[in-house]
Amino acid sequence: MASINNKEYDTVSMALGLAVFALPLTMLIPGFSIWDVIPKVRISRCHIVDQCISWSQLNTSLVTMLVLLFCLYLELRKREVDEMLESVLTVSKATDAALDVERERQDAEIRACVQLLDASAEHYETLILLKDDLRQREKPNIQHPPVIEPSTSEM
Repeated sequence: MASINNKEYDTVSMALGLAVFALPLTMLIPGFSIWDVIPKVRISRCHIVDQCISWSQLNTSLVTMLVLLFCLYLELRKREVDEMLESVLTVSKATDAALDVERERQDAEIRACVQLLDASAEHYETLILLKDDLRQREKPNIQHPPVIEPSTSEM
């Protein structure tokens, strides 16, 4: 696994990409072969290699192998990214589930608060009615109608 650093590009990817896409361009140069640059080792006992294969066929096979290796490398990188994406999605789903549970808990708390407010409002109304009722009951006892007494002059 490649270490993650602050570079904008991956040097291995850049080198492989350069090799894969620059090697076919060497086929456009007449008389040039990659095998001219690579030191040669003569194998005389392996009859398969001794067969008549042209330099362009060897170049094409080398480029094909490099392209296949580069595609394999890209597939491995894609799988790493897919695994990271899967882990991010898993964490995201777990976070969403936790948020849903928290929302449900908060909704239940809000409903309980609303019920408590309704109950306290009903109790307050009942207390006000009882207070008014007590005032009405005490008023007749406290206030007596004025007593008319006969005056002494009339007698």
